[in-house]
Amino acid sequence: MSDFEETHSKPSAEAELPPYRQTDTLSQRPSVKPPIWLWPVLAAVLVIGVLLGKYWGNNGSAATDESAASNSVANDQSTSSDASIEQSVLSVETVSPSQDDIGSTLSADGTIDAKDTANVSAKVNGVAIERILVEEGDRVRAGQVLAVFDTDAMEQQVLQAQADVAEAEATLANASADAARVLPLIDIDAISKQEADRYRTSEVRARASLQASKARLSNQRLTLENAKVVAPVSGIISEKMVEVGQVAGGDPLFTIIKGGVLEWRADIDPKLIGDINVGTPVQVSLPGGDTVMGQVNRIAPTADNNRQITIYASLAANSKIRAGMYQTGEFLLGSTSTQTIPNSAVVSNDGYDYVMLVTESTTRDDRSMGRIKQQRVTLGERLGESVAVLEPLPSDSRIVKQGGSFLNDGDLVRVVDGVTQTSKPVQAQP
Repeated sequence: MSDFEETHSKPSAEAELPPYRQTDTLSQRPSVKPPIWLWPVLAAVLVIGVLLGKYWGNNGSAATDESAASNSVANDQSTSSDASIEQSVLSVETVSPSQDDIGSTLSADGTIDAKDTANVSAKVNGVAIERILVEEGDRVRAGQVLAVFDTDAMEQQVLQAQADVAEAEATLANASADAARVLPLIDIDAISKQEADRYRTSEVRARASLQASKARLSNQRLTLENAKVVAPVSGIISEKMVEVGQVAGGDPLFTIIKGGVLEWRADIDPKLIGDINVGTPVQVSLPGGDTVMGQVNRIAPTADNNRQITIYASLAANSKIRAGMYQTGEFLLGSTSTQTIPNSAVVSNDGYDYVMLVTESTTRDDRSMGRIKQQRVTLGERLGESVAVLEPLPSDSRIVKQGGSFLNDGDLVRVVDGVTQTSKPVQAQP
């Protein structure tokens, strides 16, 4: 038999051992040491593995950070979304309608005129004005000098009259002396009665001439005094019709409003004057938004050509009123109770007026919430910062005080610091 056959036909004793015995047999084999050149290769592989481990570790950390950042962004977006939901709920302040006493008035147009006037004219003629001491609008008192005429010629006439008086006094003294010497002679028949009468007549004529001279002197002095134009009454100069150098004539020089009292004269339909009486207060508008108060002092007994009744109302002193002004006024006839709301609560849209009511009130997270309901209203006259409501709202209505134009019907709002208007008397403004 060949060697090949011997080898394969006779298995070795080790190969015939069972598997659990082969392990022990293998462990009893002598260990084989790796060659020396393999150690550097193993060291290089170890270093490369460490470096790769560090690289993969960094990438893993970055991925972890990126994932965390993504989660943070998502959380922020979620928080922002929640915040936007909160911000969409506006905060509003609410008020309730108030019941106020509104003055009942009757409006009318009228003219402001002087109640009484005085015309001041010159008491001398043919003399020029030398000085003017007042202007229109000045307040004067009775006896105050308003203007002065040229008095040079008048003063000369006074001097001449004084000379005539002196001459007449001398003539009278001479005639009296002559009569005193001659008249006693009639008792002894030294002169005739006719001669005595002539001396008596001379004395009487001299005395009459003296009286005439004194009258002329008094007249010249009065003329000189009248060269000063004085105010006959106290009041306000409403018109000046004279200039320096103007020669006086018969026309008035000044017009004075007696006492400075002005009155408002309005023509009213007879059907409307039933509530107007003497003493009814009035309020007249003035330029610049001001007003002046007054009261009715008389009512014309008959209608004018336009079938209107003229009402006269005295006005209080005011530096802005002038005679001749055409102003609107109101007769204050009393007061009525009217519901009012703030002007800021009114929203105008498409020619209509609305208010925003807060309804369906609830509490959420300790916050008072509500829904907006747009309510159309009919408004009356404006009263300062409020306006009258002609069709009253329920007294417990909660109205958005301001900012209603930013709200829509059905909006959810947060109610803060809700207050109720207090009722108080309100006087209607013109």
